[in-house]
Amino acid sequence: MRRHLISLLTICLSAGVVLNACTNKEGNKQPQEQTGIGTNTNERTELFFYSGGGDTTEAFDARFGEALRNKFPNYDFTYIPVDPKNRLLELITGGKRIDFYYGSIGVFPEFIQAGLQMDMTELAKKHQVDLSSIEPTLVDAAKVVSDGKLYGLPVFSNIMVTYYNKALFQKFGIPSPKDGMTWDEMHDLARKMTRNDEGKQYLGLVVSPTHVLRMNQYSQPYVDSKTEMSTINTDLWKRMYEAYYTIPAQDQGYKDRITALNNKLPYKDDFLKDQNLAMFVYLSDLQSILSKEMSGLDWDIVSMPTFKELPATGSQAYPTFMSITNQTVNKDASMEVLKYLISEEYQTMAAKKATIPVLKNPAVQNALGQSTEFKDKNLKAIFYNKMAPISPKSKYDSAVEKAYTKPQVDLSLGKIDTNTALRIAEEEANKVITQEKLKN
Repeated sequence: MRRHLISLLTICLSAGVVLNACTNKEGNKQPQEQTGIGTNTNERTELFFYSGGGDTTEAFDARFGEALRNKFPNYDFTYIPVDPKNRLLELITGGKRIDFYYGSIGVFPEFIQAGLQMDMTELAKKHQVDLSSIEPTLVDAAKVVSDGKLYGLPVFSNIMVTYYNKALFQKFGIPSPKDGMTWDEMHDLARKMTRNDEGKQYLGLVVSPTHVLRMNQYSQPYVDSKTEMSTINTDLWKRMYEAYYTIPAQDQGYKDRITALNNKLPYKDDFLKDQNLAMFVYLSDLQSILSKEMSGLDWDIVSMPTFKELPATGSQAYPTFMSITNQTVNKDASMEVLKYLISEEYQTMAAKKATIPVLKNPAVQNALGQSTEFKDKNLKAIFYNKMAPISPKSKYDSAVEKAYTKPQVDLSLGKIDTNTALRIAEEEANKVITQEKLKN
């Protein structure tokens, strides 16, 4: 009797397998082909996202959430808001699962320090993720921050460009800047625009003081990977510091402006609010993150100036990576989600909202900003230069950066020469590295 029951059960199970296979073949039960390998989109799956950059829930929904919910209606995408009591390590210690971590290349080390990294190389191959469709510099950047592995994929990017106030150039009858200018040419133009007119001080050129170092065009690292010592006291860094800080501030009126700002370098307010700044070298997403402020300004954009020794080479990229963590409960489902985020469909949609795409496809790049009020601006300038290679990264970079930025004001005010400034910065940076090593 027992043998008959076992035989009957075996027949029933076999029939069930056949029936299930048939329904899969016809696509009536499990539409796996919708989202890829080994993924059943009929099953409710909750995926948790965390942002190293501290995005709000609204920002997450605008960037990713809305598009993902439309694409994967049977998945629940939950964003974990960041607050002082909800930092990454506290969440992990408290047992909170995180399936996806995303953050810029500047904050990405936090992800690795938390021990959440997973090499996605084989998983990406399994799901036939086409890395060749991505701008090669960004893939290289992903491997640089992953110790040669693949802990994350770039989902959008940023570079440096030159914004300029069209109204000021018209006011003073000076030709506007053009794509492809060198630093020497832009310095000459800046001298013509730095002036005092009817008691108001105008400035020709300002750079974002920290970003030009992090994303420097010579791809110089902050810390030498072999010696673990500062790299700053070199001719290349000297060339950059003079171009970024010393030469633009030679006019006394420029120096007076720094003094009026309580010994701070001019920045975004001079361009957006006071509107006394002619040219501003800054990240290419300014019109995206501060669209309201940019709407009140008559502006346009050209490429970042280049060094003569590096023709047509702009800044390094500043990508944001999306990573599947080693906590994820469904690696295949997670990879299909990530694969979608680097697809032409999603990247084109994001580009239309003025997010810099990671794909090298010209059609995707040409979609940049087309659904915004700034679609008539010279946004192609963002892609005018080739990107500089990503510089090697160090766990000491954040600490060292403070030493590198410290002499900027004194250099601009002429209180210190470049050689002395770089020597002092080198000494301070090496001291910081030594202190950091003692903590470990």
